[in-house]
Amino acid sequence: MAERITPEQLEIGDNLKVVYPGGEIKFFTITSTDDIFYRDEHDELAPGSTESYTEVSALNPPTGQLYWIGRIEFDANVKLYIKQPAATNRFGTNRSPEGGVLSDSAFQILEGRKVNLWIAEDYPPNVQIKNDSGATIKPVIWWIGKRFAVVEIKMPSVYKTVKIGGISD
Repeated sequence: MAERITPEQLEIGDNLKVVYPGGEIKFFTITSTDDIFYRDEHDELAPGSTESYTEVSALNPPTGQLYWIGRIEFDANVKLYIKQPAATNRFGTNRSPEGGVLSDSAFQILEGRKVNLWIAEDYPPNVQIKNDSGATIKPVIWWIGKRFAVVEIKMPSVYKTVKIGGISD
């Protein structure tokens, strides 16, 4: 039976049903947790420039871990686009998949944009940054969430379901 719970409420001993891109399903038990406050500094970006999509390699968890990002903050006047997995636009719609943009003009500094981004090994996010401002900037992105150490188990009777990547086709 699936139980609804927020990622912040997950505890050691909770069971997870993880749905991967393509439909593969695995079950895990959480063995420990920790917070993530990852500072991701990017190269300078000239006015009107767009950075190519790049993998955030530091957010590619090792075997036996899952990451959950609940908030993304950045300190420059940029537009941030995210793909996860690498070919799937996030935060848009079916009719406008590339319309999903996180922009610092929509929220206050240190407030961040709330998201629900689960990351498994080999499925890190890819980001593209666009500088629409009139000045050269050096953007920094903060990825804030939780890190879960997990061990794979057989299907338990009680679990919480998480999905890696966006909505399935």
